[in-house]
Amino acid sequence: MEFERLEGKVPDLKELKRRVEHVKKIIVHHPKYDNLLEEMEMILDLSEGSVSPDGLFIFGPTGAGKTTVTKEFTAKYPREIKVTDDREYTHIPILRVVVPPKATPRMLASKVLEDMGDPFSHKGSESELTSRIHFFVKELGIKVIIFDEFQHLIDADTEYVLATASNWVKTFTEEIGIAVILCGMPESVKIFISNPQLDRRFCNKVALEPFAYGTVEEILTFRVFLQKIDTLLPLAELANLAHPRIADKLYYISNGVPFYVMKLLEYATYIAVKTGSDNITESHLAKALMKVKQVARPFVGNPFNEPHFDLEAALKTEEDAMNKYKEKLMIKRKKGKRVQKNNMPVLNS
Repeated sequence: MEFERLEGKVPDLKELKRRVEHVKKIIVHHPKYDNLLEEMEMILDLSEGSVSPDGLFIFGPTGAGKTTVTKEFTAKYPREIKVTDDREYTHIPILRVVVPPKATPRMLASKVLEDMGDPFSHKGSESELTSRIHFFVKELGIKVIIFDEFQHLIDADTEYVLATASNWVKTFTEEIGIAVILCGMPESVKIFISNPQLDRRFCNKVALEPFAYGTVEEILTFRVFLQKIDTLLPLAELANLAHPRIADKLYYISNGVPFYVMKLLEYATYIAVKTGSDNITESHLAKALMKVKQVARPFVGNPFNEPHFDLEAALKTEEDAMNKYKEKLMIKRKKGKRVQKNNMPVLNS
């Protein structure tokens, strides 16, 4: 997609939104991402017609790209209307289902039917809904079911594994006769600890982790990722994101999590285009970072305001500040002072 030079001219709102939306759609394939796509392709290839279809568990932190990769895999095999001699139906090669929070077996079965397009997805008992799923899997030609947000089978308040729902998933995957992919946060591993039979069913477990930044190879991998993004940005000139100085700063604010890199660039693109700029500068990134707050990292500074940024020193400063905060919190608790559950310091800009 071509984007004309702005040369200081501020585009209209339609063009501004078009460019920001373009950033939101950017997907960069890096080695770990491609490895997951290959794993899912293998599951699809080997499971069709198998006496024992494979299972796959994908896990990783928020923002690492789990949902993106499952959506891309699903989109690769789009739904299509098929007509036979006796009927017309929607063929669904890959069915992706987001697990509802605190899901009961009936809730989960109902959600599967809803995503299949069943107009009566909320009617019937758990066993009746499950039976309809088995029927529609064959009728619609479904080859793989993906359960995303699998950690929703853990009660967020008590961290108690919702045993009835995990047992439903175990029985379902054993009886459905097609491949099943589970996708969730690292804490969803608890479900397998509490359910060894489900654990055996999903012995193929693949982590999608943030970028590391310790070795030369890891740093180069992250910089290649940034370079690919740079070439896809909706601006006439490159932002030089892969430059060692900029890469250090982008790693610092993101901890290697792609989501935070992309969210920062989304805001930076808006700011740059709004001023008629043909590339993203550190000044734009500095302003954009004020919009990207991480509650878990309240002591992150703004590296884009620092001409002589040192990544190691910045990480150490952040770590020391967090440790001091935790020490003060412990002292208050020992003295019996009331401390609010979410009493975090004000986020820095």
